[in-house]
Amino acid sequence: MNLQDAKPNLRVIYVPSHAFGNLKHKHVEYGTISSINKKYVFVKFDKYLNKFGWDVTISQSCDPIDLQVVK
Repeated sequence: MNLQDAKPNLRVIYVPSHAFGNLKHKHVEYGTISSINKKYVFVKFDKYLNKFGWDVTISQSCDPIDLQVVK
């Protein structure tokens, strides 16, 4: 994903570089973009959203290169 394509509320898949694009890798996570700055995309991941809800879940900073849009 390019930083310019990142928008709040967009559904994404976090695929870390060590997963080499394998969407079945154990560290792949689904989430929703909450905000963006000049370098990072901040994502609230489903496993925490399901447990704590939107307002309590803390966003995690992600390098946009590790994110893919959910289609």
